[in-house]
Amino acid sequence: MTAFFVSFLAGGWRPGESFPGGHLLLQASGAAFATVVIAQTANAWACRSTTRWPGALGWLSNRLLVWGAAVELVIAGVFLLLPPLASLLDQALPSAAGWAVALASAPLMLAVDASHKRARRRRASR
Repeated sequence: MTAFFVSFLAGGWRPGESFPGGHLLLQASGAAFATVVIAQTANAWACRSTTRWPGALGWLSNRLLVWGAAVELVIAGVFLLLPPLASLLDQALPSAAGWAVALASAPLMLAVDASHKRARRRRASR
């Protein structure tokens, strides 16, 4: 939802105004979609262990996960880049602001996961 609203704000919309339609709405929808896909891709790495940070397990140690994530990201790109599919899904390529939020979702997801696992370890050691 952050990517959706940031896209609107970057496009000139301000709270209290009606939501604009047209290309800005399609970009905001594309940004929300891209954010979900990217964050879920990061979540796939985070869920490999309930106690260890993904970097400790090795980012490329599970080849099927790497391939699955790559396929997921390519398909999402096709959904955004191929005009007939993007139109069918009522979305368009995100604006620069939408991409910034979408790309920030992966490190944010991994940071929250690492923080949660660290807190769980501290509680367990008490």
